[in-house]
Amino acid sequence: MEFIIFILAVAGLVTIAVGKKTVARVGGAVAFLVFGSLWIFTSLAIVIPPGHAGVVFNQMNGVQKEVLTPGFHIIVPFLQKVFPLDVRTQSMVFEGEEAVSSDQQVVHTNVTVNYHPEPTELGLLYSEVGVSYPDKIVAPVVREALKAEIAKHPVDQLLANRENVSQSIRQYVEKKLGERHIVMELISLTNLKFSQEYQAAVEMKQVALQQAEAKRNEWQKAKVEAEITRTQADAEAYKITATNKALGSSPDYIKLEAVRKLNPNAQIVYIPHSGSILLPGISSGHSTK
Repeated sequence: MEFIIFILAVAGLVTIAVGKKTVARVGGAVAFLVFGSLWIFTSLAIVIPPGHAGVVFNQMNGVQKEVLTPGFHIIVPFLQKVFPLDVRTQSMVFEGEEAVSSDQQVVHTNVTVNYHPEPTELGLLYSEVGVSYPDKIVAPVVREALKAEIAKHPVDQLLANRENVSQSIRQYVEKKLGERHIVMELISLTNLKFSQEYQAAVEMKQVALQQAEAKRNEWQKAKVEAEITRTQADAEAYKITATNKALGSSPDYIKLEAVRKLNPNAQIVYIPHSGSILLPGISSGHSTK
């Protein structure tokens, strides 16, 4: 576009120089002023939009280290060319990414990573890999971190130590991307899945544990019932022993038990030997023996 505007401006200048009629020369002058001004503006000035940074390519020195920030900038026509690049947060999602645990179990998980290029180092990043750094840097680093960390753990510990595993992967990715001029903002692991064979083994183990727990509860219940039975038996034995002792020491105890059997509601009154007592309903003139 800049080259077309430049050609039109030169054409206007040529018309001024070779035109024989005043109208032609005036038209050439107007064209030169209009297109010349447009060419100067588009060649000397560039506007970097918000959320972007400008990588400057110099025809003599290559990519410059200095990066243009958002806003209006003046450059040298034909010598410098600017490439505005997005430096806002970008996201990459890995679905069903595969890795192998230390006990040779295949693990699949979804990984999401948010990142952005370091604006002040955008020139270095562009010089090394151009604009395809997501595929050339971010994806390989994330896959490498995932496979390396999962390979350190047996599969049963991946769930128990999931937070520690995620933290180790996060630190590795953050360090490696930082070395390549990329800032990692967030990385998360979700939907951890294992092979069908392992899932079946886990389910069988859960069933076995539940059955063992049920057996243990039954054993505890039987033990408690046995304790209760033993306590009741001890109480009954004590009662029999006490009864036998009472029978041996006092023959009248048999009469007392007979009364209790015949009339459980009978009121029993104990009278000291050779003593007397006044009972309700009996006059004082009567004596009780």
